[in-house]
Amino acid sequence: MTDQMFKDALTALAERAEPADGLAARAIRTATRRRRAAAAAGAAGLALAVAVPLTITAGGGRAEDGALSKPSAPPQDGRGLPDNSGQELALARACMRNGPPVGTMGESRSDMGGAADFRLLTTMPVEGGRLAEVGSARGYVLCATNGKTNTEPPQLHPWPGTSRGGLFGFGAPLRVDGIRQVQALSGWDELHAVVVGRAKPAVTRIYVVWEGGRTGQAAVDNGFFIAQTPTKMIPDRKATGPMSKGAMTSPTIRVVSVTGYDAKDKALYTWRPKVRTEKAGFVPEDCTDGITDPRPTLCD
Repeated sequence: MTDQMFKDALTALAERAEPADGLAARAIRTATRRRRAAAAAGAAGLALAVAVPLTITAGGGRAEDGALSKPSAPPQDGRGLPDNSGQELALARACMRNGPPVGTMGESRSDMGGAADFRLLTTMPVEGGRLAEVGSARGYVLCATNGKTNTEPPQLHPWPGTSRGGLFGFGAPLRVDGIRQVQALSGWDELHAVVVGRAKPAVTRIYVVWEGGRTGQAAVDNGFFIAQTPTKMIPDRKATGPMSKGAMTSPTIRVVSVTGYDAKDKALYTWRPKVRTEKAGFVPEDCTDGITDPRPTLCD
């Protein structure tokens, strides 16, 4: 990490001390969506074999195997999506479970396309396989996969903030598209706190700062980026009602900042949440759910 990155990280961490009042309902809704159901069924489905060879660098967690690690470059097709190799297409199909995406309630969304419409956007190695973002012209899907299956249904998140300029028509050097949690391959109670977004070609490195002093370097490929920090499910002590026994939740790890740097390690742009709820979690559905208040800045 350069002196500039270190200074930026310290500046961002200094801003994290703020009241947590009002975050509880938001955190439960965004960070633990579907977790209680997944907790009961997840243990049986996670005996997964690693199908993709991995090599992890000490600095940022990016893979060095040539088939899946490429330098950041402008997208290569007319939809704003990258061309994929055969191995990358296979990984995208695994993320999609070889079928159409699903909606917020797990319902099939075949009207949003099929597995063949999705491309691998960016990926990084994690224990047991890979954390990946795949996408189509309609939206993106997050997954942890071993190359054969994944840990969650392929929920589609529509692209936020798109305009006539296409996927890269936004004005800033980068934009954040999602902050949420993804079940890990390593165990039913293990999670990844994930940040994904898009970046202009000048951005070659992206660093994320979470509260509590956590930092991480994103994988930046094809104009898309993904970063993660580990978290874990814990017993939900606040749960009430007949289903409260054995209920699980997860601690919210809030995002402090996302900073993009150029090839000379010059900071080009720093995104910081302006709305408290965005630190706990954001997916584009929050822009239209009628619940999230105040309205996330990422919706605009």
